[in-house]
Amino acid sequence: MQISQQDNASWWNARPMTYDWDGVIAAPPGTPEFFEQSDRRAIEAHRPFGHPAYPADPPYSRLIDWQGARGQRILEIGCGLGLHATLFASAGARVVTMDLTETAVKLTRARCSQKGIAVGIVRADGERLPYPAACFDQVWSWGVIHHSANTPAIVAEIRRVLRPGGLFRAMVYHRRSVRYWIVGGLQHGLVRGKLLTRTLEEVNQTFTDGAIARHYTVSEARELLGEFEPPRFRILQEAGSEALPKISPLLRRISPALAKRFDAWVNARFGWFLFWETRKPAA
Repeated sequence: MQISQQDNASWWNARPMTYDWDGVIAAPPGTPEFFEQSDRRAIEAHRPFGHPAYPADPPYSRLIDWQGARGQRILEIGCGLGLHATLFASAGARVVTMDLTETAVKLTRARCSQKGIAVGIVRADGERLPYPAACFDQVWSWGVIHHSANTPAIVAEIRRVLRPGGLFRAMVYHRRSVRYWIVGGLQHGLVRGKLLTRTLEEVNQTFTDGAIARHYTVSEARELLGEFEPPRFRILQEAGSEALPKISPLLRRISPALAKRFDAWVNARFGWFLFWETRKPAA
């Protein structure tokens, strides 16, 4: 499937990431109430792997060293509604966040203005970053680069703008996940007959966000990051998604504790998010 960055921009301009899968956010976009409702949904969705004891745990404290962010020059690729950018800035980082879409840029500017938080906000293409080499200490990207027309080009640009030894954290979609094989392959592909006319990747695209959404195995992601130091991977799953919808309810009737352990075991191996942490070689 040939997808251009213009296709991506058009898709996301019309559908900014609000985590409002059920259409329940009533507040007008760009208002404080809108950001509060969207943030609440994102933080709750990511509680299991990001901040299990929230609010005692700061948001995403299991993924991000907030103390280590202080004073760091950080580039975020894909600002969304600006949640992560403002969290980094509040932790004392010097943040630049960028997005392909005018909608995301405008909403992030509105958020930062309301909160009085200083963040550099730029509309730009991650495949052609408008920054000199070795100018950032960290790059952060949450669920963005797998939507690009040319994901390897973005990864190469990230390596270019990172200083030697600089940190790169990102999340992409995981191919060896329950969602990809059971929901996509079995439910949508076989039961609904979509595999008769589409590949499995194309079937998954029919119910996944973005003009395109690539899925990676750990080995594929390791190959994508071949010019970086050996990455550390974690497989994650959002709240509200049972590991196996037919098995988990049955286990809960038998033993809630067993069902909880089963879901945790499956999600840690077959969750939908593939998160990595790696560094640009120091020399």
